[in-house]
Amino acid sequence: MKYISLILLCSIIGIVVYVYSLTFNPQGRLNWGQALFLKLNTTDDVVGQLKKMTVIERSHMIDAIPIDLEGLSVDTLKITNDSLTTYIFKSQTFDKNSPVILYFHGGAFLLPWTNLSVSYAARLSKLYKAIVVAVDYRVAPEHPYPIPNNDCFATFLWTLSNIERWDGNSNKIIVAGESAGATLATTVAIKAKQQHLTNIKYQVLECPAGYLPFQTNAYQKLKRGYYLEEPEMQYAMASYLPNMADHTNPLVFPYYSDSLSNLPPAYVITCEFDPLKDTGKDFAEKLKKAKVPTFHKEMKGMLHSIPGPLNEGDRVNLYKEIFAESQKYIKN
Repeated sequence: MKYISLILLCSIIGIVVYVYSLTFNPQGRLNWGQALFLKLNTTDDVVGQLKKMTVIERSHMIDAIPIDLEGLSVDTLKITNDSLTTYIFKSQTFDKNSPVILYFHGGAFLLPWTNLSVSYAARLSKLYKAIVVAVDYRVAPEHPYPIPNNDCFATFLWTLSNIERWDGNSNKIIVAGESAGATLATTVAIKAKQQHLTNIKYQVLECPAGYLPFQTNAYQKLKRGYYLEEPEMQYAMASYLPNMADHTNPLVFPYYSDSLSNLPPAYVITCEFDPLKDTGKDFAEKLKKAKVPTFHKEMKGMLHSIPGPLNEGDRVNLYKEIFAESQKYIKN
């Protein structure tokens, strides 16, 4: 029995040492959970796979992520003549003073609604005891710019006119998203400002692409081997933006807006090992220079949008911080 215990102890120590060794890389120290995620989730030729898949097939790429809808009701609606699918998540502990959250999912403008999208929407609804309006906007390459952006803004306008049916307050809206969804969320806020609509009170922007990242230091250092790979990013941008003129369009990339003043306060999240991080940092700084109250947090040791189940505790703590910060601006 003593020898079995010794073998077991040595095995555990060996595993710990191995995982610890994975955290060391040329650009610094990865969080151990992110390092292990990278080791276990290396996929070759993602672009080749994407090119062969239909939109429906792409929607099932992340089916392994479990869905937890306990404590929520979910309505599925078609809100436009184009049959734009929108989901209404409502917490069973709904607080009538909570904001309405418009959530725009990530996926490099290529992935439609997935299990990961459900997990984000559910998290926000439970955290804020709120209604979350989430849209399955159309994606590239089948639907390049401006179609995804128009779908997102159409959802915002629909929410203004209809959310009272769920007891939501259309005058207290948060726009939120991760990755491509964060970029879309802030362009919705910009377009709302242009139309003198002041219903949006806060922005939650996780790992946004403030502009094309390809010339940044972060991209050059992190474009290979850090989850978000160069071929995927290049393919995503070519698919979403076939017109070169749109590469500096402020309704595509908010960094290029002539004026960011009077936008809603924002919480901008970047991750240390994300090739997009410089664009998020620069956008946060430009918001601050425009006198927009902006809280920027970089998640040390993390990959783009903190993938994988091993860092769930980090994400829970992050979103508690977001909740606390946003309360300064969305009080009754």
